[in-house]
Amino acid sequence: MTDKTEQFKQVLNDHHQWPCPYVYKFIVPSEKMDQFRELFASEALETRPSRTGKYTSVTITSTMCSAEEVMGVYEKAAQVPGVMSL
Repeated sequence: MTDKTEQFKQVLNDHHQWPCPYVYKFIVPSEKMDQFRELFASEALETRPSRTGKYTSVTITSTMCSAEEVMGVYEKAAQVPGVMSL
């Protein structure tokens, strides 16, 4: 694990008591939304297109049991080219 990954894990553990709801926010290129939806088929996605329609804002609220589980979702989302995690 890199230092930044370890730091992020520590911050998550310091600020959350597992299990707890965790809110993810992503910006996804609109042409990649089908791929993103496929990866997160079991999750309820709240979406909102950008003004130009080039990007889609995605919010996922899910109950997580550990910092590792949270980090796994970010790694999964990173499989979609051009996705930005907020």
